[in-house]
Amino acid sequence: MTLVQLDTGELVYSTEWGEGDVGVVIYPWEVSIGRLHQDDSAMNLIQGEIRSVTAVGNRVRVRIGPITAEVTASSADKLELTRGGTVYASFKATGTRLVPLA
Repeated sequence: MTLVQLDTGELVYSTEWGEGDVGVVIYPWEVSIGRLHQDDSAMNLIQGEIRSVTAVGNRVRVRIGPITAEVTASSADKLELTRGGTVYASFKATGTRLVPLA
């Protein structure tokens, strides 16, 4: 397990090995969003303000702090996702990729 501190201060776990400066990559559809913190198996949890909400067909891309999540339009409506609101984004360490920056 590799622990990475993002430039924004959050800590992120990855099952990939990394050393030195790395970028963290996660597919937006691997990120779950909730209004409340859920106690589940996802090791990565970021609480943050919604910075943008963008419709992409029948899906919605939501920027939360340093990451982007993708949910269905019906989930976005159900959660009332609007810019400026606060949510929890969670994702598994197994879905997190590390890319060397140097």
